[in-house]
Amino acid sequence: MKLPALNPANWLTVIGDYSKTDLKPDAVAGLTVAVMGVPQAMAYAVIAELPPVYGLYTAMITCLLAAILGSSRHLVTGPTNALCMVIFSLTAHLPEKYGIHHLQIVLLLTFLVGAIQMAFGLLRLGGIIRYVSHSVVIGFTAGAGILIAFNQIKNLTGVTFEERPERFFEVVFQTFAHLPQTNPYALFIGALTIVLLILIPKINPRFPGAVLAILVAGALSFYMGWHEVDMADRRLEIVRDIGVIEASFSGIFQIPDLLFPLSFDLTREIGLGAAALAVLGLIEAASIARAVASQSGQRLDFNREFVGQGAGNLAGSFFSCFAGSGSFTRSAVCFKSGGRTRMAAIFSALWTALTILLLADVANYIPKACLAGLLMVIAYSMIDKRRMLVTLRSGRHSRMVLFGTLGSTLILPLEYAIFVGVTLSLVLLLRVTGETDLTQLVPRSDSGFDEVPFNRAAPSPIVIVNMEGDLYFAAAEDLDYKMLTCITPQTRVVILRMKRLRAVGSSAMAMLEHYWEVLSKKNIQLVVCGIEDELEKVMTGSGLRKQIGEQNIFYADNKLFQSTELAFARAMSIVEMRRSKAARDNGTVPDASSADSLTARSILSPCILRFGNQHALREAVWLMYEMFKNADTKSSSSLFLQNKEGKLDGELTIWTILTALSDDLSPEIAEYLTPEDLGEIMQRQFTTSLGEISRRDLPRLSERTEIHNLVEASVKQGLSVVPICDEDGRLKGLVRSIDLLKGIGMAIGFNPEKELPKV
Repeated sequence: MKLPALNPANWLTVIGDYSKTDLKPDAVAGLTVAVMGVPQAMAYAVIAELPPVYGLYTAMITCLLAAILGSSRHLVTGPTNALCMVIFSLTAHLPEKYGIHHLQIVLLLTFLVGAIQMAFGLLRLGGIIRYVSHSVVIGFTAGAGILIAFNQIKNLTGVTFEERPERFFEVVFQTFAHLPQTNPYALFIGALTIVLLILIPKINPRFPGAVLAILVAGALSFYMGWHEVDMADRRLEIVRDIGVIEASFSGIFQIPDLLFPLSFDLTREIGLGAAALAVLGLIEAASIARAVASQSGQRLDFNREFVGQGAGNLAGSFFSCFAGSGSFTRSAVCFKSGGRTRMAAIFSALWTALTILLLADVANYIPKACLAGLLMVIAYSMIDKRRMLVTLRSGRHSRMVLFGTLGSTLILPLEYAIFVGVTLSLVLLLRVTGETDLTQLVPRSDSGFDEVPFNRAAPSPIVIVNMEGDLYFAAAEDLDYKMLTCITPQTRVVILRMKRLRAVGSSAMAMLEHYWEVLSKKNIQLVVCGIEDELEKVMTGSGLRKQIGEQNIFYADNKLFQSTELAFARAMSIVEMRRSKAARDNGTVPDASSADSLTARSILSPCILRFGNQHALREAVWLMYEMFKNADTKSSSSLFLQNKEGKLDGELTIWTILTALSDDLSPEIAEYLTPEDLGEIMQRQFTTSLGEISRRDLPRLSERTEIHNLVEASVKQGLSVVPICDEDGRLKGLVRSIDLLKGIGMAIGFNPEKELPKV
């Protein structure tokens, strides 16, 4: 099998099909990314407790290979703040434990991360990332930002810890304990860097704020001589003290010492962390690539992107790089700066290499407090307040994942925090999908069905249960007992509408078979409808199709509710047959006089217009307009409101609507208004809730209400249209004024066809 990401015919088109017209935009975008990315790369290396030069190497090599082999045209790969924080959490304590140089441990970790990411891509597992909640990324990133900020206070204040703190609360405790030892020069340089980073973008967003801030603060420190040895305990630590940046690449290539031979003990210890780091890197890269692609219109291949990320880290471990991923800030700058192809990211790597060759001596004198100031600003930006607010408003499950991940990030080692967030996200997902949604359908008198909450419909011989969602083994557990709760002594037939079911397996078939058996013992017939092809195969294979009987199974149709209507007709015939059989067995016949008595049923009109009470006045205006545009003599001028359970909740008439629309219209100004002014005034009321203006004191009359009671209700309450409800308060039809006159005529024995002369 040849994978797209490894096919040279695909990635060589970066050069082979490259257009000369894209050269300048890509080169300029790459330069812009490098100008912003060089200070970031150095600062991120400090987070991982590595010399800044390794951050520059990662911004070169990893970025280059990921751009060549990846899918996104604008994704810029390199050091990222969150990954560097995880690298620090994983490896900071290991050099002392194993007596091995810190860099060699990081290179082994990077190799493992690259191998895992490559495996994800080669096995075509790109789609698995969508099962990781967005709340996990937001919570983890915010937690990492808090950790970065507290870890950089010591560099910002120029103090040194005697012992390396391993937990967040230890970092906080030691930070406050060492505040009296603050180096004022370090604090001044760090604060100056922060102020410049905030002010420069406000003065001109096009200025490279990070570069200018570090150059100004670094130049001031160099001019004042605060980096000199004679400053004693007031001396500022500079990049050269952490690791010298040489103006060459002579030492960049090195085979990781722990790889040949492989250190199994160390690999076992960091293996789980490598998997967490690989997953986090892929989540970052996929999220950023998707965000940029939504603006550029590019279609992404995540399997190929995973291979590109893995290859970048895998090869980077042989070129003194630590694990990197897609950077949102650098990718966004690449897109907004006019980058057109993957060559923009390649150019950024080349510009970074040129920076090392030309400006290495300058970079060596950058104060560590400058980089700490830059990281403090970056840490603050990692706490995305807008997205966190959206998550907090998105529901209980999103909040649980957000706070669970955030809390785990601050309390647990970061590699565990990632898995806690992912696990919590998946558990809540399974909890949601583990419950099949049940509602009930109540037939209308004018055809069609009302959907009401489960177990809230009025008792009826026919119960219609609408099933939606997943019906795998977790969802099927005890579902049959739940569906039995809607059974009443009047129930003769149960219809299961199963058109929207997914993931139906053997557990679901066992549950449905038990449900059928329980209903059969109660002498209740089971009818199923909305059966799709896949469900039909499962029912046939399990034998349930034969048990239910072909005459009680109705298959899904393109017409909405077609199979449900057929199933309901079948249920009606079953109920009628049982009723007739019971009458014959008892030697009785139905009372014809009761059926022909003069009640609301005799003059009931099923042509009724229902509307939800949660709608606004604007929607009622549109509905009334459409109704009268296509009006016929049977239409009613009233709009009846119903609540979520389908019960009568109010009435709107044309006069009610006009009165509400004219609420801001006074007689004094009416004569001076143009049609446009009138429309503008009326539109102010468009958002008014229908529940605020509808008539709510409507009588609840049934089909058995006699004519004289209908007349009394109509006259006393001034109703031109009388609504008729069932036992549960749901609309069944209406009696109009003309119908009421017809009923009165029937009551007095008046027959218009016989007594009125023909003209």
